[in-house]
Amino acid sequence: MIETSVKCVIKEPLSSRYVLVLETLCGHYLIPVYIGEFEAESIYCILNKIKSPRPMTYDFISGIIDFIDGVNLDRVVVDRYEEGIYKASVYVNCNKEEKQIDCRPSDAISIALSMDIPVFVEDAVLEPGRCVNRNTIPDLDNATLGTLLEDTTTHFWQP
Repeated sequence: MIETSVKCVIKEPLSSRYVLVLETLCGHYLIPVYIGEFEAESIYCILNKIKSPRPMTYDFISGIIDFIDGVNLDRVVVDRYEEGIYKASVYVNCNKEEKQIDCRPSDAISIALSMDIPVFVEDAVLEPGRCVNRNTIPDLDNATLGTLLEDTTTHFWQP
């Protein structure tokens, strides 16, 4: 299992779909996760500390968890890739017992960002065709990819 951070969210120009790009802390892997427009906006608001006039779903869930004694969110894990879709789990400690809750990666990452908990990916998710291993692509392709990820004109936003 490897810890990640949110690299950016890109809006694909041809399909207008949003791609959340996770990057392993070592910088070797990029994990592209397709998310919806509202989820992209939620993540944007969290990272830029933009408060909604009313609580968003992640605010509501964070509030419930903070309110209940003996309950803590421990981590988020992107743990599966099934039929072209990433799946995630949120791990909750409840009275010293760990519980695993299945959820969409975008929801899990929103909660993780709002509560400042780590996001991990399972090693099995880091296979060719599911992510980009920057160590195995040619230097020119790696440079082009780096330029794309750093070019703010291609991003919906960048943290």
